[in-house]
Amino acid sequence: MQTFYLLPESAFNLDPPYGRVVYRKEGEAKISVLDLIPAHQIDERIPYPVLNPLQTLFYHTYNSGNVVVSAPTSAGKSLTAYLFFREFKGRKVYTAPTRALVYEKAVELRRFYKKVDVRTGDRVVESFKDVSAEVVVCTYESLVQAFRNSVKWTRDIEAVVVDEIHQIRKRWVVEELLAYTMNESITVLGLSATIPGVEELSRWIKADLLIKSQWRPVPIERYYHSLNEFVGIKMDKNKTLGKLWDALWQLSKRDEKVILFVPQKRLGWELLELANSEKVGVINQTVPFEKREDLEPEIAFHNADVPKEEREAIEKEFRNGNLRFLIATQTLAYGVNLPADRVLILVRIFKNNRNWMCIPDELDILQMEGRVGRLGLKEKGYSHILLHGGNKGMLEDFIQRTFLKGFTTSIQEDKDKDTLSFFILLGYLYEGANYRKFLKSLYSFKKISWRICEQVETFLRERFYIEGDSLTSKGIFCVKSGVPPTRLEEFIRRQDLQLSKEAIIRPLLYTKRFDTLYDFVQRGESFKEDDYFIRGKLAVCGKNCFEDNTHQFLFYTEGLTFKYPNLKNPPGEFSYLGTDALHLLRTLWELKKGGFLSMNNLDLISVAHSVKFGISVDYASLSGIKGIGHFRANLLKRTLQREKLKAPPLFGQVSELLDMVLPLEKLMLELLMEDRKLEKKRAEEELKKLMKILENNKNGRLIDDKILLMFGFLNFGQTVLSMKKGEIINRLTSMDLF
Repeated sequence: MQTFYLLPESAFNLDPPYGRVVYRKEGEAKISVLDLIPAHQIDERIPYPVLNPLQTLFYHTYNSGNVVVSAPTSAGKSLTAYLFFREFKGRKVYTAPTRALVYEKAVELRRFYKKVDVRTGDRVVESFKDVSAEVVVCTYESLVQAFRNSVKWTRDIEAVVVDEIHQIRKRWVVEELLAYTMNESITVLGLSATIPGVEELSRWIKADLLIKSQWRPVPIERYYHSLNEFVGIKMDKNKTLGKLWDALWQLSKRDEKVILFVPQKRLGWELLELANSEKVGVINQTVPFEKREDLEPEIAFHNADVPKEEREAIEKEFRNGNLRFLIATQTLAYGVNLPADRVLILVRIFKNNRNWMCIPDELDILQMEGRVGRLGLKEKGYSHILLHGGNKGMLEDFIQRTFLKGFTTSIQEDKDKDTLSFFILLGYLYEGANYRKFLKSLYSFKKISWRICEQVETFLRERFYIEGDSLTSKGIFCVKSGVPPTRLEEFIRRQDLQLSKEAIIRPLLYTKRFDTLYDFVQRGESFKEDDYFIRGKLAVCGKNCFEDNTHQFLFYTEGLTFKYPNLKNPPGEFSYLGTDALHLLRTLWELKKGGFLSMNNLDLISVAHSVKFGISVDYASLSGIKGIGHFRANLLKRTLQREKLKAPPLFGQVSELLDMVLPLEKLMLELLMEDRKLEKKRAEEELKKLMKILENNKNGRLIDDKILLMFGFLNFGQTVLSMKKGEIINRLTSMDLF
């Protein structure tokens, strides 16, 4: 493997275009210099006059084979991917950790390719259609799911770009992806941030070339501060909060875009509430406190709790310069392109037993610093490390020791039964009786005890996932669907306990944590009563239903959120469960076919509506009205409940529902004022919007379009794509399916 170091003395400027590449080859003392390559010599469509130093070095040094490029954020790795793709005539795949990043990269690649297909699982139709494009951009999960199911479009892949390959430290799906590409001799370009042990990672994937960049397009100046340097405003309980607020104002300038990274979401929400009380305008709509509406927005909090639509609006406003301050957690550091002029990073250093630790960890800190720098706008970026405990020397020592420690993966770190059981099943899928060959091809299993693996394999055999040298139908279901065996066992247990349908299916939504809703509602007047009601529904389930936050999930599906006016939208994961509902419908369909599920087809459709819209299964049809949403569907539910009326059935006429609620407008207004706690004027406006939605859809049916399309596909295959909605409904209802 050849290794090249791109040195910090390299230079790059866009206007006027000039610069140079300063680099050194490993094993040689000589430092070499290259001129930047004019972009038009390679492709007229490249939107810059010259390649930058990283891209130029890649162009000069890459010939063939696997390659890893390790460079700071915003160093130009994306165009490097295009230079890599140019070497291949067959199908090319760009895979990334987040949907947002996938859509961003698809836009960039469409500059160079006539057709680029996207696979994220977001769009119901995409999973039905064959891929015809030369380039596919997808999430890690979409690609490995296609590999596991031997999907047709994966058979002619020649090259794969794995963006943010360092995610292998936290997401085991990346290791599976890389193992598959090596087994199938698919050429890989791994794009990485600066991580420890990148040489070891490169050797494992048999890379012929490694480029390590020490150059940044916009240099960073780093400063260290003790949080105690800041006076802070007077706070009764939380002095840290006051000092952090003071640091934000003391260290920033008026014309700058500033990101403040906090290690815990709780602290971020408290800062936002402090901003609200200090008369600084907050752009977030869904917040765990009563927000002022009379201030011009200057600040926002970006984290996984924020509803999807609000998060996208926050990103747009910050990107366009309409927000001065952005509070964020580490999720912003990965996969969202929001450059800032200055970042402040709160770092807690503390002793855990005998060992000193820091939160966020050392690599997250470096990733957060990667948000700094706006090429062409500012000559420098600034990073301020705010130390809460410890000192500069301790943090620098943490970073140095992390890089000396080398390369580790999520499987090695976690060693949980979910992951190990799934990989053993994958071994049987790919290699049959010789399953250990697959496991040995993984980097992690070189350092995991075979004794632990044998214990997990015994569990899989006892529960009939493996029989002899083959997977059973149960085992095949798990690897094809992605559901870990441990989660399937919990699903079966809950079904035997005859819990509510919503509680039964919770383990199948295994990628969701559902751990944030209570943060938003626990100050509410009726929270204790509502929580008591939910806990009563789960009494026979035991601790499992609370460890996986089934109680918070049921709080949502029961529509109890209706009573909390601070929730303008369902928070966090609850705000975008549409895709998960479709995948769940497909999973339940397969379980029913395999004889593992006692629900009927109408139950499956009802559950999908319940998950997507947050409404109980018995009133699921109310969410099948186009544009209705979570809160309005639950207003209809409460109205019918108060009058002891049943909801019309799924596939029923919206006009029937409209006739039922027209005489009940006064009651709905009361519910909006008393339960939703809206002022009369706002309640009247909301009721007017609801009645307009019902009137506009009065000729429609009570069924969500995407759920209908998915269920139609499960029954009729790709022919459903040429059918109109009415045709699908008529054909389904005429069959003996319900």
